[in-house]
Amino acid sequence: MPARDSRVPGAPRSLTRRGFLQAAVGTTGLLLLTACGGATAPTTKPAEPAKPAEAPKPAEAPKPAAASPAAAAAASPAAGASPAASPAASPAAGASPSPAAAAQAAPAAPRKPANLSGVTLSFLQWASFIPTADAFLKKQIEEGFMKETGAVVTFEAINANDIQPKTSAAIQSGTGPDVISFRDNWAHTYKESMTDISDLVEELKRTQFGPFYPASEACTNVDGKYLAMPHDAGGGIIHWRKNWFAEAGAATYPKTYADLHTVGKTLKDKGRPLGQAFGHSFGDPPGWCYSMMWGYGGQEVDANGKVAINSPATIRAVTDMAQAFKDAYDDTGLAWDDGSNNRAFLAETISSTLNGSSIWFVARQDKVPFFDDIGLDPVPAGPQTRAILPGLTNYVIPKYSKNVDAAKELIRWLMRADTFTPRFLENQSYIGGISPKHDSEMPWSTFPATVQVFKDIGTYARTLGWPGPPSQKAGLAWSKYIVVDMFARAIQGDSPEAAVKWAEGELKGIYEV
Repeated sequence: MPARDSRVPGAPRSLTRRGFLQAAVGTTGLLLLTACGGATAPTTKPAEPAKPAEAPKPAEAPKPAAASPAAAAAASPAAGASPAASPAASPAAGASPSPAAAAQAAPAAPRKPANLSGVTLSFLQWASFIPTADAFLKKQIEEGFMKETGAVVTFEAINANDIQPKTSAAIQSGTGPDVISFRDNWAHTYKESMTDISDLVEELKRTQFGPFYPASEACTNVDGKYLAMPHDAGGGIIHWRKNWFAEAGAATYPKTYADLHTVGKTLKDKGRPLGQAFGHSFGDPPGWCYSMMWGYGGQEVDANGKVAINSPATIRAVTDMAQAFKDAYDDTGLAWDDGSNNRAFLAETISSTLNGSSIWFVARQDKVPFFDDIGLDPVPAGPQTRAILPGLTNYVIPKYSKNVDAAKELIRWLMRADTFTPRFLENQSYIGGISPKHDSEMPWSTFPATVQVFKDIGTYARTLGWPGPPSQKAGLAWSKYIVVDMFARAIQGDSPEAAVKWAEGELKGIYEV
């Protein structure tokens, strides 16, 4: 992570296409720096820690027949929440069907893709933190889509922090991947450069998915047009050591930030601090900081898009986090990226952390001795509410693509039940559905009860810019890590009032133009 003052200062005075791309390249280039000394992040997947000899998975973890070989890895982003905005839209609408029932729910005869012989497509995906997921998807494409259509698909999986710089460079050059895996509201961020795929999205809603969860709808529907097709939603859940917390006086995971930080002080005194990333990385740092700000009642902007971050609620959240970091957290967290907390948890140097299911996945796969001591629970609640920043995966087709129809065929194939369900099983709760209907047809019940907590995250998910819309401006504020740096500045010694005032100025430079 670079020094806080080495970020690109301010924001462009207008969000023109070229001006935004220049800002995006400038800010997202900093994502490659994940240590305070300026260390470079991995160019593909985050570094893998040493691991014991590989062992087969336990019997309770069914895998699809085409599963790729396992390879240990211990780095993962906090995959965002399964994105419903209210309890009524929760993905857990009744008991999940068995795999057989899910298979019966799939279309009996999936639409056969068009003949695409002679067509070459390029597909850019952010590299999964589930060790086997990318190889599994590549094999699916080769043995499924390519054989069915005759097309040739070049599949590349890269560090998620590199997706935005690579997208910006492709847009500027007018050539690049035909299909790109976007996160969250990036379709708003790059709206001038993405193809309108409303026809495809409306077709899939009508024939397969029904209405999307609110956050997936908001992040892909841009100014009344669908510029992206939602693929999946994941969730950030607290991984914690049950026995260690019990020894510190907590038999269950604390329900509030205040209770967590009281227990955390005892844990740190015992050499078992809490762990949280505050670096410039796309998943865990914003996942924690936005969630805590919202939990205390703070917000970037109000429902009308007016900057509202400088409030007593935000100042209280920043004040509490700055003090708690000293009292209860691992002191190196300011330098952490999305993989650092995973490695620390698996190395038993921290007692809890916010993350997607990959810590649990790797611990089970590698049969770590403390696997049964890992608890999974929602993020704490603040004085006002419990909230979390969702992490959504969406597929877009840039306007420069010369193969728009073929790219639509690839997205349609990726969303087919006989493609998605095996991939869902391979990811073992790391991804979830995009609508209540979608989740009801997924075989959640095949996963251990411990990880089924992930399917309920939609009840407290929010989107970038909430309660305002997940707009291009909200995306730029995210790209510049304003909310993350607001907390980090106070942790590093600025007064909470000064840190929040700084964030207010940065946000006004984006929103009030």
